[in-house]
This record gives sequence, C-alpha cells and structure tokens, in this order.
Amino acid sequence: MSKAIAMIFFGLILASCGSSVQQAPAKKVKVLSDLEAIIQKDTLTVLTENGAISFYEYKDKYLGFEYEILDSFARHLGVQLKLIEIANPNDFVSYLNSRKGDLIACNKPIHIEDKKLHAFSIPYNHSFEVLVQRVSEDSVVRDISKLKNKNIYIRNKSSFLKRILHLEDEIGENIHVKSIPGYPVTEDLIELVSRGEIDFTISMENTARIEQACHPNIDIATLLSVRQNIAFGLRKSDVKLKEKLDYFLDNYLESDAYKLLRKKYFDYMKETNFHIEDIDSTTNLNIELSEYDELFKASALKRNWDWRFLASIAYQESRYDPNARGFGGAYGMMQFMPNTGPSFNVFPDSPPAVQIDAGMRYIDQLYNQWDNIESREQRLKFTLASYNAGKGHIEDAVRLAEKLGYNPHVWDDNVELMIKNLSIPEYYRNKPVKYGAYRGPAKNYVKSIYSRYMSWKLNE
Repeated sequence: MSKAIAMIFFGLILASCGSSVQQAPAKKVKVLSDLEAIIQKDTLTVLTENGAISFYEYKDKYLGFEYEILDSFARHLGVQLKLIEIANPNDFVSYLNSRKGDLIACNKPIHIEDKKLHAFSIPYNHSFEVLVQRVSEDSVVRDISKLKNKNIYIRNKSSFLKRILHLEDEIGENIHVKSIPGYPVTEDLIELVSRGEIDFTISMENTARIEQACHPNIDIATLLSVRQNIAFGLRKSDVKLKEKLDYFLDNYLESDAYKLLRKKYFDYMKETNFHIEDIDSTTNLNIELSEYDELFKASALKRNWDWRFLASIAYQESRYDPNARGFGGAYGMMQFMPNTGPSFNVFPDSPPAVQIDAGMRYIDQLYNQWDNIESREQRLKFTLASYNAGKGHIEDAVRLAEKLGYNPHVWDDNVELMIKNLSIPEYYRNKPVKYGAYRGPAKNYVKSIYSRYMSWKLNE
C-alpha cells in the first residue's frame, strides 16, 4: 500500500469512529466606545478651517480661539490634538460621519437643520451675523431695506444664504447673492470688501471683530440676526465623547483660563501692528523718542545696530509700553509671543531693559538668517517682515515670488506682493507654501517701521 493510500485509509477509519476536531471558541472582540478609541489611538482629530476663530499660524505658532479650547480638551484627555483643514465647507459633515474626524470646529452656530445631521456640544461661545461693508463718507447701510437689489457675496452654499433669503422675505425685495470661485473663507471675503472689490459680505461678528483690526476701514455694526449659540459638532453616536466634552466645557467656561482666552482674542485687539502711521518729517532727534532711549542705545551698541531701528519697532509694537498685551498673547514692549519670549529669557514681568535687549537679540538673529540678501535695505525689510509674521511665512512668500517670476531677494514690489497671495486658498493650500495661510499686516508693518526709521535718520 502506498503512503498516500494509507493516509486516506487511516482518515476514513477515524471518521467512521465518530472522531471530530474540536475548534477553539471564537474570541470575543471588544467594541471600543468613541472615547475609548480616541484614547487608544492617542489622538483627537478635529475637522477645522483656517481662519481667525478656528486656527491659523502666527509667528510660527498655531493659534485660534477654538484651537486653544480643543488643545486644552485634548490635554485633559491625555491625547494629542490633530487638525485636518477642510477646504470645502460642504465636506465637514461627510468627513465627520465617515469617521475621518472626531469633532467639527469651524465657528459653527447651532441650527435646527444641522441637528438632524449631527450632534452639538454645549455652547462655548455666542455671536451674531453682521453685514460687513466699508466705512465711507456716504452713509453706511443700517436700514436693511436699503439692501434692495444689492450684491452680497458669500461662500458657496454658506449658511448665510438662509439669512439672505429671510431678509428678502422681510423687506419684500430681491437681494442678489454672489459667490467667489473656489472655497474662500469669510476672512477672504472681508478682505475683498476692505479693498473695494466687493461692497458687502456677511460674517459672524466675532470673526469680523478680529478682522477689523487688520482692516480698520470696514464697518461691522449692522446686525442681521439674533444672538446665536456656537458649539462643536460631533457624531450622534459618540455619546461618551459628548459627555466628556460637555463636562470639560461646563467647567472650562467658568475658569480663569477661559476668561483670559477671551481677552487674548477679543479684548487685546491692539491696533499698533496694523496701521500705517503718519510720519512726522519734522521729527528732531535732539528731542528724545521715549524715556527708554538710553536702553535702546545701550542694547543696539552691543550688536552694532542703529538704536533708532530698534526704537521704531518698539513704537510700532507697543508705543513703548512695557506692560502692553497684544493679540495672540503677545506681551511687553517688543510684543514677544509666549512660545518665543522664553527662548530669549524675556517674560511678561521682565523689566524694560530685559525686554529691549531680548528684542535686539531677536532682530539680530533674524537679520543673520537672511544673509543671502545682498542689499542691506532689503535685508532689513525681510527682517522686519519676519519679526511680524514669523520667518516661515516670509519664506513661503519668497518661494511664491520665485515661482511666479518675481525677484525673491527684493522685498519692495516683489516678495511683499506675495503676502496677499498667502491669504488666497489656491496659493496657501498648494506648493511651494509650507506654513499655510497668512492674513497679517506684514506688508504695512514693514512700510510703517522702515519709513519711520528713515525719517528719524534724515532729521538727525
């Protein structure tokens, strides 16, 4: 008998004897709750947008009212915070329900129709819908009926469309809804109003208030809605996550940390960084610029700098106020950010001499990092831009200039023009941009400080 036949015969014998192979019982797989899954993967994933309220990058640091709340929540959970920027606002709900993210954070008011699609946390803020228009010698629109046959620009399929339809019904007249190609955020539309390219848009008041600091020629006083509650979105099935988030918010909203956060974003809206100052060409340098002149001179001398350059920055940043508090948590005469100041051993309670010297060291460091710029004048301007916006954003502007055929080593009429592009999605969401959107005042900031500095030099 061959070996193969023998094995078959042996198998038949076993079968005839009723022998059977015992299988191990199926292992039960534990189904994790939404909250347990987040903790297990050590990541809270938030669907968000680049904007003044949600999140943005400023001076090489992530900021944003919603970002900081959720960063605190993630630390409360003991996990990392991951952001996914959503370009198309219509994708938020589909991304959420397909589990590409755990929360929606986009300055989202609670609407009844949205409650059918997903759940909301308890409100963490409130705001109003407002009409954004330019300040002009002519009267601004306060009477809504005056919007008859006017063009109002909003995002594609924006929730503001409902507001316009309600307004049409209330005034019994047509209001023309217009949209901008692509996926512009509200901040982009506000900038277009400021530049005079469109006349009207709609914004949540909290967003518009922040943008007004960058665009002082806009009016946001015309209310279009009642007060609306703003909350984070999450899946209806994520019961445990909602319980945990609501518990956190319930305590956080009563905390000093939250009160300071509101001040940071909505009260400390200083204007010194955003406006071009009128230059007094008659300035006589025999008259002291400030009570801190000797400190400026001593610090600048150690590094072979003109003290008036340093003084001009300090004037722009704080009007020489060592106790100044600025946007995003900036502090002191030189307006250091909380993530930058400690590396220069300067803190909110540091004396003026320490603040000034730290500012000088930071300026000197930035200047040395632009050693590929041959012209000293241009190099100074790149230094100023980096001091205001963070070097990363200016490097993005340089790469854009090179890509679009501008001189990447010249600030005036070249790299400075790219600052505008960094606020346009088709640019900041694509190569060669690495640091995302920038909507700050770097262009005007450079012009203001350098012009003041040269005026002081020419009048010595």
